[in-house]
Amino acid sequence: DYLHDIGEIDLNISGCMNACGHHHVGHIGILGVDKSGEEWYQIEVGGNQGEVRPGRGASLGKVIGPSFARAEVPDVIEKLIECYLARRDSDAERFIDVVHRIGVEPFKESVYGNADQRAAHRRGQLASA
Repeated sequence: DYLHDIGEIDLNISGCMNACGHHHVGHIGILGVDKSGEEWYQIEVGGNQGEVRPGRGASLGKVIGPSFARAEVPDVIEKLIECYLARRDSDAERFIDVVHRIGVEPFKESVYGNADQRAAHRRGQLASA
């Protein structure tokens, strides 16, 4: 089934800057932020809790760009997973291994598009804040 085919992904969510959910070490990390009393979410990829693998220690995720409104988050996660599935070398390659191999930029592009589209997203976000 689909979830089995995706393989291992650690998705960590923290509701605030206290980071109780350890979003910063999730393969995909989600941090809740308050913007003018509304729920927004910052997305990170590439965090790792330090699994035993040669050359792979703990690492903090990298923020992929401007935050998202609550309703947008499921679509963002789906785009990140689609990016991973399209770029993995085999069914055995995990999400975190793909991030380490290709970097964060392809994941940013899958969510925001090119730099012009990212700037437009940022402008729209500032207008709604």
